[in-house]
Amino acid sequence: MRITKKFKLQIAAKNVDLYKWVTEMTPAEYESFSKAHKAMGSYFEDGEFYMVNVENMGNEMIVQHYQLKEHTEDHLRFYSDRTEAYIWRWIPAIVGVPWEMKVTPIDNNSCEFSCTIGADFPSRLLALAAWINGFGGFFMRKHLADEGGKFAKDIEKKFNNYRYV
Repeated sequence: MRITKKFKLQIAAKNVDLYKWVTEMTPAEYESFSKAHKAMGSYFEDGEFYMVNVENMGNEMIVQHYQLKEHTEDHLRFYSDRTEAYIWRWIPAIVGVPWEMKVTPIDNNSCEFSCTIGADFPSRLLALAAWINGFGGFFMRKHLADEGGKFAKDIEKKFNNYRYV
C-alpha cells in the first residue's frame, strides 16, 4: 500500500535540495512537523545515511529504521525493512515502510513537492488487521496530509532563505 500527497511550493525546483534538507534536519524540527512525531535520530555510517523515527499513527506506535536507498537533490527514497509497529501500542509487528519525496518543476518560480508513505505487511492477516484498525488507510492519509504540508512549508522557507541556497 502506498499513499501520495502533493503540495505546490512557491520556489523554483532547481533551488531545492531535498538531500541537504533531510540530512540537516534536527530532532526538534522533525518533531515540529506533526504532533505524532515523538523522536528522531539520524547518522551516517560508511557513507550511508540512516534515520530512526518514533511516531504514533492512529492506535499504533511506530519505530522506523530508515536507510536512504537513493538520492538526488530533487528525489529521496528511504526504506525501513524492520519497522516496529506496536498495534494498540502493545502487540509488536515488523513491517516494511517506504518513504519517498520528490520535487518536480511546474514553471520557473514554482514546483510540486510529493511525499509518499506506505506499509508492506508480511501477511494478509496483518494487512487486514491494520486496515480495520485504520492504520492502513485513514490514519496514514491524515498523518501524511499533516506532516507533508509542514515538510513543504519548511522546504519552501529554508530554500528561499540564503543560508540554504
